[in-house]
Amino acid sequence: MVEAVFERVRRHPLVSYVVLAWGLSWAYWIPMLLRGEVVTPGATTGASHVPGLAGPMIAALIVTSIVGGRSGLREYLARFIQWRVPLLWYGFAVLPILIFLVVVSLLAVSGGPAPDLADLGEFSGLPELAWPLLILAVLVLNGYGEEAGWRGFLVPGLLKRHGPFTTSMIVAAVWFAWHVPSFPVIEGYRIAGLGIVPMMGIGLIAGAMILTWLYVGSGGSIWIVALWHLTYNFASATSAGRGAVGMIVYMAIIVWALAVAIEWLVADEPRSRPFAARLRDGFLIAVLRSPLGSRVRGMTVITFRARRSGRTLRTPVECVHEAGQLFVLVGHPDAKQWWRNVRENPDVLVEVDGRDVAGRAIVHTGADETAERDLGVYLTHRPRVARMLGVASTASDRVALASAAARTVSVRIDLGVAAPG
Repeated sequence: MVEAVFERVRRHPLVSYVVLAWGLSWAYWIPMLLRGEVVTPGATTGASHVPGLAGPMIAALIVTSIVGGRSGLREYLARFIQWRVPLLWYGFAVLPILIFLVVVSLLAVSGGPAPDLADLGEFSGLPELAWPLLILAVLVLNGYGEEAGWRGFLVPGLLKRHGPFTTSMIVAAVWFAWHVPSFPVIEGYRIAGLGIVPMMGIGLIAGAMILTWLYVGSGGSIWIVALWHLTYNFASATSAGRGAVGMIVYMAIIVWALAVAIEWLVADEPRSRPFAARLRDGFLIAVLRSPLGSRVRGMTVITFRARRSGRTLRTPVECVHEAGQLFVLVGHPDAKQWWRNVRENPDVLVEVDGRDVAGRAIVHTGADETAERDLGVYLTHRPRVARMLGVASTASDRVALASAAARTVSVRIDLGVAAPG
């Protein structure tokens, strides 16, 4: 029985992890909800949600032990203390509390409602402790409690299949669902009422973007992301972080996350293209390579190598998939470079049913028998495009089909054809 459960965990580690992380934390928070307990800064009511914050870390330890054994667990635990990273990442890790202190200073100088810095010691769900003990408790239970799971386990697992943007969106959705039972329990959430739903949703998306960026940039250091979580929560989950100061820090994090997201979305697009087009296609690529991609019919993502820089690039394309082959009609070919790159470097990867499949591309830039046949396959499935090109019938109107082939650029990709060794 136990071995059968372990085998399921090994086959589906990410799903198993999410279910276990939710279950462990909810098993602590839901009874609090049923008892009507409310968590306050400084734990003045005696209630605390903080032990439930360790659920993601405990779940990651359990699943890592089952899937990776002792060696996997050693590698995982080593990332808890991976402190040798460039100083720049330490700067980013403490940036939330630095933003907080700058805002407080500006408010104090201008005569605004600046909070008392002593209120930083009133942390939600924890009693007032000596500063070293408070920092240690928040770092272990909140920083490592969440980040050892969400970033330390879930993010690297998702990055094997998805890009950082899609990975962050998936983690944000999981993270939001995990928080839901705590909404009626934590006083700060209760004060916001239903407004906590969009605020938390946007905030967690922003946080997931920044934390994935930090995790990847620091070389997979759980310590760095735990440190960021620590400093952010002191700026937002304490009495000092309420009101205008907390809202300004929240908005700064959203702007930061937006910059990170834009950087990711345009990363795989040629720099010569207009920025708006790079951003649009980058977002479309992220959607097509996400779990939502299977719902978008007639489109895919082609990964190819740039003929000049050698960079790996991606582009979304509208296509017809038939009998192990992909057919693409290039719209506005004079304004696009991807097909020229593919003509030079024909070995590509194509997104098919949620995975990258190797293929060999053939680019047609004029009328010949093969170009006409391939274009005919495409137009058979796209009668509206055929009419626009003046092809009444791909079976009988050979003259019109030849004329269309001469005026267009099309690409056929033979799937399952690996690059030569």
